[in-house]
Amino acid sequence: MAKNTHAFQNDIKHYDKIRDILRYLYMYGSSSKEELIEKKLVKSVSSFYDIRQRIENYIDGEYLQEHKSSEKGTGKKFRFMYDPFRCPVNYLAETYQNCSYIIDDVIFYFCLMQAFVDPEYPEEPYDYLEDDSFLGRKEYIETDEDVAVTDLVTIVKNIYANNQSVLKELNNIIPHFEHNKKLFTWARVKARITELTSLGILVESGEGRYCLSADIFADIEADELSDIQLMTQFFYNCSFLTVPGFYLSSTISEYSQAVYPRETDSFFCRQENPVFFYKNHRLQTVIDDDVTWIILNAIHSADVIHYSYRAKNGEILAFDVLPMKLVIDKQYGRQYFFCYSYSDHNYYMPRISSVVEISIDKSFDNIRKYECLPSCGANQTIHDLYNQIYQEHTQNVWNIALGESVTTVKIHFTFPESEYPKLLSRLKSTKHHGTITELGDGHIDFTVETQSELELIPWIRSYGPYAVVDCQSNPLLADKLKSDWEEAMRKYGVI
Repeated sequence: MAKNTHAFQNDIKHYDKIRDILRYLYMYGSSSKEELIEKKLVKSVSSFYDIRQRIENYIDGEYLQEHKSSEKGTGKKFRFMYDPFRCPVNYLAETYQNCSYIIDDVIFYFCLMQAFVDPEYPEEPYDYLEDDSFLGRKEYIETDEDVAVTDLVTIVKNIYANNQSVLKELNNIIPHFEHNKKLFTWARVKARITELTSLGILVESGEGRYCLSADIFADIEADELSDIQLMTQFFYNCSFLTVPGFYLSSTISEYSQAVYPRETDSFFCRQENPVFFYKNHRLQTVIDDDVTWIILNAIHSADVIHYSYRAKNGEILAFDVLPMKLVIDKQYGRQYFFCYSYSDHNYYMPRISSVVEISIDKSFDNIRKYECLPSCGANQTIHDLYNQIYQEHTQNVWNIALGESVTTVKIHFTFPESEYPKLLSRLKSTKHHGTITELGDGHIDFTVETQSELELIPWIRSYGPYAVVDCQSNPLLADKLKSDWEEAMRKYGVI
């Protein structure tokens, strides 16, 4: 059996193989299998179809669409739907569903959980056994709510044998009794019990005995459950980690439909007018949730991470860094992390979506580990030092870009008299930092020190003809804005 990785904090088995394709289709809108091969996102046509099948297992055909391209020499293309009004759901979170499992895992947990929820099996666990050596131990079986690990080995084998027709009908699984003997061993049962206990699903009721944990929703009515699910939807739509909340919300939905089938209304089944629309610019970051989780754990534990990063030219670079801060670009919804690199003793802000592989390095040299940190004060923690370093290196950062030097940018604003109060208020609320100087007659000078003047371009453009960069102090920025405006006017046929 493959390594089990159902806990969210662990690696998701083979997810990296589809992550790049999901990201590429989302970012570029449409692509053929030939283009994906050319971009080296898949190795061959056959591997493309394998990965496509995995994606289609979790993404409804309504969201992953196939269409015929009008371009000459191209065939079918694939694209995602991400219009928030036509598609207000977080469908990319579904791509994590069961990615860490193989069919043996599903069978194993089905049988194991059945042993705790079906009273038939603890009472008569040794019926229908081929191995007579177990029969003499029947007198030791107790019929209370908990079960001994030694008995579970036998019980799960019986459940598997007695549910062959169900498994075959629902999952097209052919019985394989030789495989059964290898699957349900004492060591594997014990390992699953330990894992489920660490997750809080099982509780150790005595030495070597376990039972299901208490149902935390037992005293909650159907209408109250719908309110709780609504609350979880709100938080996972606001949080930068979506997948855990998404699964919690889905679990509450399934629980409600199972326990209150008559009371469950269309709130769970058909949200034709959902309360929360999953924002377009947030959707793509979902597929990086496991990477973000590892970074957050490393920051919390003050650990070093080893990661591989895909540069713009496609080259894969490897780094050992000390992560200090998760940073979100509010304008575009992209995620970055502020870190110290041990290779060149410098600070960087890598983009999380460009991380190829990542892992926490617990064995990193402790002498070097905190070489970048200043001496700690009496009441300071390591996270206080992280914040101190972050503030020092980002005080002149407009958005997220770190630079080698600081540039002073000067912008001349001229607002119409009728709109002056409104536009001045907007200027004050949207500037990240900098100084506003009112000159009278609608004229305003704005100066700001920044490590990357190019980061100001989208903000300057949003003011249209009202904003002009000073050509004397910032010639490169002024020329860039001018060429961008000319290119836009060419595309619209103005010039």
